[in-house]
Order: sequence, then structure tokens, then C-alpha cells
Amino acid sequence: MKWTRATASAAVFVAVATLATSSIAVATPGSGTSAGPAVIGTIDGSQKTEQDDIEFKTKGDVAVLDFELTYAVGAYSGWHKHPGIVIATVKSGSVTRQLGCTTQTFVAGDTFTEVGPHFVSNPSTTTPAVLSITQIVPADQVGARRIDLPAPTC
Repeated sequence: MKWTRATASAAVFVAVATLATSSIAVATPGSGTSAGPAVIGTIDGSQKTEQDDIEFKTKGDVAVLDFELTYAVGAYSGWHKHPGIVIATVKSGSVTRQLGCTTQTFVAGDTFTEVGPHFVSNPSTTTPAVLSITQIVPADQVGARRIDLPAPTC
């Protein structure tokens, strides 16, 4: 076969496209978690409230969701992020949260935030973990409570 400039260009394009699409990272869905029904409220308009060295500030309407999240034995969230901010309190059991390549374990009574890409798991082989979740999101994003992401390279 005689290669023309167009044929060679097409072959290079196909090869590059194949390599590019084969290296796209795949999202990592979770397994073994279950969320209870959410109570949802709305804070209308921009808000700025300060008290006792705590500041709460919004630039528009926000929805506040409150629900219980259970991690069965060995359950994991998969890599994901949330719109807005999540505040999680461990009610029972324990969970391990991974941010990038750093992990931290939280036990009953501990509270942590979820901002940016993260992975949460229940390392126990005997006890479920139960969390109380408060999620504050822009009101127009209340339906997108979670966005699956690929795992980082560590």
C-alpha cells in the first residue's frame, strides 16, 4: 500500500485518539453504603453570619440537607466529591477517609469535613459505621449530591 500524506495523517490521528481514550481514568463508584431520607431546607439569598469565631457566608440561595449514611462492614464510597460542603459526624463504628494519598481514621464522636476529591471506607470486618451528614450546596445543585471521580495516582 502506498502511503499518501492524508493516509499517514489519518493513521497518526487514529493512533493518538486510541491512546488518549485508553488512558482516560474511570470513575470509581462505591459499594455497601445506604443513605436514609434527607431533610432539606433552604437559606435564601446571600448570608454572612459571625459568632464565636465561626463565620458562615453564602453568595446566594443554598440548600441544607441532613441525613444518616450507613457504611456496611467493608463498605466504601469510591472516589468522589460533592458540590458545596459536607460535615460528617461518626455516630457509631469508624471510617477511614483518604484525601489524595493521605488517610485518617475517625471513630464515634469525631467530625470531619468533605471538600474536594476523597474516598471513605469502613475498615471493620464486624461493625457497620453510621454517620450523620449535613451537606450545604448551592440551591440549584441539590440534585447532584455526589460526583464520581477517578482514583488519584499515589
